Amino acid sequence: MCKLSKMALAISAAAFLSMSGMAQATPITINGVTFESGATLVIGTLFEGEVSSGYTAPITAAGQELGGVGIVDAIKDKNGVTIWSSGDNGTELTFRFGGFIAEAPTGAGPININFSGGIVDFFTGFGATKDFAAPNVATALLTASNGTPFLNLVGGSTGVFCPLAGVNCTLQSSVLSGTLQSIGSGVGNGFLDVTAGPGAANAAFDTNSLPGGHDLALSSSFDSLSANGGFAVSGSLALKRADIPEPSTIALLGLGLLAAGASSRRRRAA
Repeated sequence: MCKLSKMALAISAAAFLSMSGMAQATPITINGVTFESGATLVIGTLFEGEVSSGYTAPITAAGQELGGVGIVDAIKDKNGVTIWSSGDNGTELTFRFGGFIAEAPTGAGPININFSGGIVDFFTGFGATKDFAAPNVATALLTASNGTPFLNLVGGSTGVFCPLAGVNCTLQSSVLSGTLQSIGSGVGNGFLDVTAGPGAANAAFDTNSLPGGHDLALSSSFDSLSANGGFAVSGSLALKRADIPEPSTIALLGLGLLAAGASSRRRRAA
C-alpha cells in the first residue's frame, strides 16, 4: 500500500479545510444578527442569582444552582471592530441560562467557586418580542426568552475536576473582593459548546475549533453593587469564537506547500 507524503497530507488537509464550514471567516447574518469567526459577543447587561431563591440570593454553598439572563450589546470582529449592535436589523439578541451547579466555595481571598453543568439559550427578538427589560425578575426571565431560538449551548469541560458532580467543571469563578453575600468584584471563565436544539445559528457556531474542541470561550466580571430588578448579582460577559483562517488563506497555503514540494524535487533531480 502506498503512503501519502507529509506534503500530500498537508495539501489534502488544506484543500479539505478550504471546502469545509470550518473555514468560515466572512461575516454572515442569521435572524438579523451578524457575526464571523474570531468574533466576540459583548454582553454588558447580565443579571444572575441562585435559582431556588428566585434569583434574589447569591451562590454561597455547594449544590446551589446559578442562573440568570442577559442581552448582547454588540458583536465585534477579531480586530475589535463592531460588526453588529443591539437593534441592528430591528433585532435584539438575549439569553437565559441555568443549570450551573456550585461546588463548595474555597479560599478566603480570593474565594473560589467552581461549577459543573450549565445550559445557555439565546433568542432573537423582533417587533413585539424585541422587548428585553429587567425591572423585576419575572419580566426579565420572560423578555429574555420569548424570541426566536438562535443558539443552544451547554457548559464545556475546563479540565478541572468537580468532586461534588463527579465530572469536570465547566465554569470557574473567583470573588476577588468582598464576601459571597456582598461581592465587591469577581471574575469567571469557562467554555461553552453547541448542543442539539432549535437554534438557527447552531450549525454556524458548532466549529469545535477552540482548545479541547470547544465552540466558545467565556470570560465574565460581576458584583453585587450594581444589581437591580431583584437579582442578587450583575455583571458583564464576553463570549469569544476561534479565529479560523479565510478559505483563500488556506488555499494559498496549499499552493505554497505544493510549490515548495516541486522546488525540492527539482533540486534533488539536479
